[in-house]
Amino acid sequence: MSEIYTQPIDHPSAWVRADLENGGAWTHRLTSADVDELDAALRDVNRKGLDLAHIGREVFPLPRLAQRLSDWADDIERGRGFVLVQGFPAESYAPEDVEKIFWGIGCYLGHPVTQNPRGELMGHVMDYGRKFGGLDVRGYETNAHLPFHSDGCDLVGLMCLRKAKAGGLSSIVSSLALHDEIRTHHPEYLPVLYRGFHYIKREAAMTDDPVTATRIPVFGQVDGTVSCRYVRAQIEAACTRTGTTLSSLEREALDCMDRLAADPRLHIDMDLQPGDMQLCNNYTILHSRTDFEDWPELDRRRHMLRLWLSGRNRRRLAPDFPQHNGYGLGQIAEMAFGG
Repeated sequence: MSEIYTQPIDHPSAWVRADLENGGAWTHRLTSADVDELDAALRDVNRKGLDLAHIGREVFPLPRLAQRLSDWADDIERGRGFVLVQGFPAESYAPEDVEKIFWGIGCYLGHPVTQNPRGELMGHVMDYGRKFGGLDVRGYETNAHLPFHSDGCDLVGLMCLRKAKAGGLSSIVSSLALHDEIRTHHPEYLPVLYRGFHYIKREAAMTDDPVTATRIPVFGQVDGTVSCRYVRAQIEAACTRTGTTLSSLEREALDCMDRLAADPRLHIDMDLQPGDMQLCNNYTILHSRTDFEDWPELDRRRHMLRLWLSGRNRRRLAPDFPQHNGYGLGQIAEMAFGG
């Protein structure tokens, strides 16, 4: 177990809601010139007949926008941990072209990694009629409320194609602010959270090897840099699958994480509009979604695009807190980015 960090986290990524309400430095709006540049890059890749797997920075030039994207990446990796980008007219483009533009933007922020055992590099977050909580069900395939959690990558990007009829707010909270709250009010939980938990392996949930061999820490730290990884649904599923139970202290620690994340003092909600992009650092931000009611028409239903990226500058992590690279850097991603 990595050494427990017992000092206040003095960093912009340890924010609470009040820290964000007095300024919009985390919100960025694309200009008409930015959109024109994205449109020109799209037309070029379409003219060349390139699909996502073969689109990289070298074939998606953004000479003006590149510096802004670099600044956003710095803020995600080293600053407050997230940005919201608005102003892209997604409704004016075919969905497959919005995918290419979102992918092209992602090329400047990091390297795409696969999101499931099928090797998908672009996720489609929609209600597929599945029931949240099933051992082989991933929450983004449902319309259910998703508790605060992190994803299996360095950076996660979400882009809105279509909103739900009602609900579906995207919420984020600083996991480092949660660490500070627990350190101050419930320090007895930190050893439990630093030790971690066994997780269900979604791709192997129904096999003879359904859970992780070692515990996955919720918090880890190296040289004062604290990182977080947390998916309670997978912890609970591991217990269900193996017939084990959490101790009282473990359950109290997880309940505390969930209660703090849901505290309106700490998190913020975003009502993403078509074309909005939310980009987050998975080691400093937990994200959530409210449940939603969808439209009856298939072509109006809520639809979000999702990118999982490994960062340009990998975060230093404790030895017992290994890097997450999605389901591995697949051959397609290697082809797109030249290794």
